[in-house]
Amino acid sequence: MKVAVAQFRSKLGDFEANLEKTLDFCRRAREEGAVLCIFPELNLTGYNVWDITFEVAVPLDSPKLSPLLEISREIDLTVGLIEESPEHVFYNSALYISSGKIKHVHRKVYLPTYGMFDEGRFFGAGRRVKAFNSVLGKSSILICEDLWHMSTVYLSFIQGTGYIFALSASPGRGYREEGMFGNAEVWMNMGEFYSRMTGSYFIYANRVGCEDGFVFSGKSFVANPYGEIIAEASPFEEEILTVELNEELIRSARANLPLLRDEKPEITLQNLRRVLDEE
Repeated sequence: MKVAVAQFRSKLGDFEANLEKTLDFCRRAREEGAVLCIFPELNLTGYNVWDITFEVAVPLDSPKLSPLLEISREIDLTVGLIEESPEHVFYNSALYISSGKIKHVHRKVYLPTYGMFDEGRFFGAGRRVKAFNSVLGKSSILICEDLWHMSTVYLSFIQGTGYIFALSASPGRGYREEGMFGNAEVWMNMGEFYSRMTGSYFIYANRVGCEDGFVFSGKSFVANPYGEIIAEASPFEEEILTVELNEELIRSARANLPLLRDEKPEITLQNLRRVLDEE
């Protein structure tokens, strides 16, 4: 099956403009034969929303999402937005939408508040990492900072996830002579490692463009279950990266390196309880 990674340039605070572009990307991805289109973190709002967080947030039953539900009858999609809960808590969330319904919601668990980041002031933190069935198979969604904490990947791994959707809005840092940012190389190293150790596809969707002095680093990519980068996008341009995935590679990777078979989550749980009790 083919998956499309949408390397997207958002317009800060303009939900309607970003929605129209999202729909256009979905149509283009469908024309290329993709069954799923994956968008970056907060693609529907832009990243540096801060003081306008409460203006651009939407509840999951908002009519604003209707066009996404409608196009999901033609192609599945994963989008990033600010979700307003019924209790009026605001989350950096990603939605998996299929067959006219929101099938899965992931709320970003780890909210960075260091360096250029200030998410903890505006967003609530998610509390769950849960695998779900996508059109590809058992999948999980993690958002940017989540992936810098091995616990979220481990939780995906022990649930048998075969496809990790890594949504990011990663600003470029450490420009290299090779025409890319240093942090883009780190993301690729991370994808190679996580995909190999979990026997999963690692699908990284990052954004591009400038926003309030941030330059986002692009270089979206797909790593296969053997830890090999099989497709990558450019550093600076909007584009659709369409990749053919082979489910059989998950089977062969896990047969050759049976880490999931041999994992002992009960030991992890026992030791976590011990550590917490000792502290």
